[in-house]
Amino acid sequence: MKKTTFILNSLFILAGGLGLAACGSPQAGGSAQYIDPNGERAIVNVGRINYQDFNMAAGDLVQDLLKTGAIKDKHPGGPTLVAISRIVNETDQQFDTDQLISTIRAALLQTGKIAISNVALGGATTDQLAQETANKNAFMQNTTTPNNAPDYTLYGKIMYDKTSAGDVKQSAYIFDLQLTDVSTQTTIWEKPASIVKQGKGSSIGF
Repeated sequence: MKKTTFILNSLFILAGGLGLAACGSPQAGGSAQYIDPNGERAIVNVGRINYQDFNMAAGDLVQDLLKTGAIKDKHPGGPTLVAISRIVNETDQQFDTDQLISTIRAALLQTGKIAISNVALGGATTDQLAQETANKNAFMQNTTTPNNAPDYTLYGKIMYDKTSAGDVKQSAYIFDLQLTDVSTQTTIWEKPASIVKQGKGSSIGF
């Protein structure tokens, strides 16, 4: 009887251990679960850009931009105004570059010294209501020059290179960002950030 009980207890312990192992690692066809979007369990696609690629590139670019001190204090007592012109997708894939822009915007705003100007040089804005309000205020003041014109503009592009050796594929995404001083119309900072991925197919983790 004792031997039978010992065997049963061993089986329960083994089954419990297998259950915990199954919960601790992703299983094909298993139930959905939340993960860290930048963690080791995020899905990595060799042949396409992923969410974590935008985050890594944006973090690298903004960190370098702020470290170099290229953005000067143009308004003592107030924030320097930066407008993000656009990010051009020069790859052969379709994706929304707003994912990269939003991450860059958030990182710049968190400095507390930089504000994002929604009125770009061409009059475009990310917020249509804000643009209409600016136009109305300019009309009421009998002027067409907005008082929140940007001091700097950011322009970027995403390039793509791919190669393979046998059944191993490699993809390189180059995020190039440029900062222009509006008053001098000169590029005063530029930084390429490369994300390179290699493998035989999609996988989980870096």
